[in-house]
Amino acid sequence: MAEWKIVQCSHGAYYESKWVPLASFKAIRLGAKRLQRCPVHHKWEMTVRVPDDAVTPEIREQAERHHDSGLI
Repeated sequence: MAEWKIVQCSHGAYYESKWVPLASFKAIRLGAKRLQRCPVHHKWEMTVRVPDDAVTPEIREQAERHHDSGLI
């Protein structure tokens, strides 16, 4: 099932993205990383999912301000 998860782009920005293991229509999957359009920098960047236990209040605040397209 798709869930909103916090991800970090290769330039350090955090945002929320629909994340489904083993599936994606808006990104190119490369193992644990994905190449997808960053809504902060408005360009294609490598992204990784931030583990739930690594999310600080500051990271959550930044991520909640930016969302990707919402497509899987």
